[in-house]
Amino acid sequence: MGIGYDVMGLRGMLDGKVERLERSRRRQAEVFRGGRPDKFPAYFSGKLTEEQRRIGSYDLEESFYDSDKMLCGQMQGVFAVLNCDSDAVPSIRANTGTGTLMSLLGRDQLVFKDKMPWFKAHFSKSELSGMGGDDIRIGGDFELAIRHMKRYIEVLGDSVPIYCPDTQGPFDLAHLMLGDAIFLELYDDPPFVHHVMELALEIGIRAHEWSKEITGEPRDKMHHGCNLYCEDAGIRICEDSTAIIGPEAIDEFALPYSRRLAQHFGGAFVHYCGRNDFLSRRICESPEFKIINFGHIPGHEHDHVFEDDMRLCQETGTVYLGNWPRHPGETGMQYLDRMHIWASRGVLVPDCNAAVGDGGFGNVEDAVEYWYSK
Repeated sequence: MGIGYDVMGLRGMLDGKVERLERSRRRQAEVFRGGRPDKFPAYFSGKLTEEQRRIGSYDLEESFYDSDKMLCGQMQGVFAVLNCDSDAVPSIRANTGTGTLMSLLGRDQLVFKDKMPWFKAHFSKSELSGMGGDDIRIGGDFELAIRHMKRYIEVLGDSVPIYCPDTQGPFDLAHLMLGDAIFLELYDDPPFVHHVMELALEIGIRAHEWSKEITGEPRDKMHHGCNLYCEDAGIRICEDSTAIIGPEAIDEFALPYSRRLAQHFGGAFVHYCGRNDFLSRRICESPEFKIINFGHIPGHEHDHVFEDDMRLCQETGTVYLGNWPRHPGETGMQYLDRMHIWASRGVLVPDCNAAVGDGGFGNVEDAVEYWYSK
C-alpha cells in the first residue's frame, strides 16, 4: 500500500464498540417516524485513544486519490463517535467533494492539498441544451468514489455503514453545471433552465441508485454524516444555491425537482447554509422532506432564531437534525436543558458537542451522562 499504516487492522479495532448501534438506530428511527423512544437521542463525539491517533493523517489531495488514506481519515471520525455513549450512528463515505457528480457528464474537479475539491469547468448553454439522459455515464471522480467504497467494504465488511458521496441537490447541481450564468437564465430562458433541472434530477437519481447498489443500503433508508440513521428517508439533499434565489424561483425551478428526487427515495433530509425563512418554511411544509438542517455560517451563528425554527418544525411535523450554537454566557447544562425541551417534543435530534469546553462541561462523558439523565 505504501501509506505507512495497515488498514486491515481497522476492523479489529471496532470489536466491542458497535454493540450500542442497534439501540441508537432504534431511537433515531422512532423520532423520525413521529414516535417517542425510551430516551431522546443526541449526538456527541469524544477524543481518540492513543491507538486511534496512530491511524494516520493525510492531506486532502493524497486522500482523494488513495482509498486507504481516505479510509484512515473517515475512521478517525468513526472512533470519535464510538468513544462516547451517545446515539450518533457512525458512518463513512467516499469524501470526494461537492462536484463529484459532474464527472457523470464527463468533467472532473480541481483537487487541492489543503481544501476540498472544487468544480470550475462549467458547461456552456449550447453544450447543456444538447444533453440528455444518454450523456450520464459513470466515470472520473464518481468512478473513483465507487472504487473507494468498494475498498471500504473489502477492509471493513459490513461493520461500518457507508453513505453516499456528496450528491448535492438538483438546483445545486444545475448551478455547478452552468455556473453563475444560471441566475440570469432563470429570467432570460426559463424553458432552458427546466431542461437543465431535468438533467440534474436524472443525475441525482442515478448517482444515488449507483451508490446504494454498491453499499447495499435500501433505497428508502439512510445513514449520513457519521451520526444519522433514518428509516423514512433515503437521501440527503443540499439546497445551498437555492437559498440565494427568490421565492418565485424557489417554487418554480428548485423545490419541485427536489421533491421529485425525494419521492424516488421515500423521503429526504435537506440541508442548506445560511438563512432563508421562505425556503425553510417551504422545506418543512413539503411532506417529502422529513428532516432539516442549517449550516450556521461563522460570524452569523445566531442569525437563526432557535425557538422560531423549532416552532416551525413542531407545526409541520419536521425534525431538525444538527448543532446549534451556545448563547454567550450560557453554561453547558443550560444549553443541554434548552436542547432537551425541543428534543422531548420530537422535533430535534441535536449535535450537542457545543456543551463541552469554554465554560461548559469539562469533558464529553459528563455532558453525555447529564443528557441521558433527563
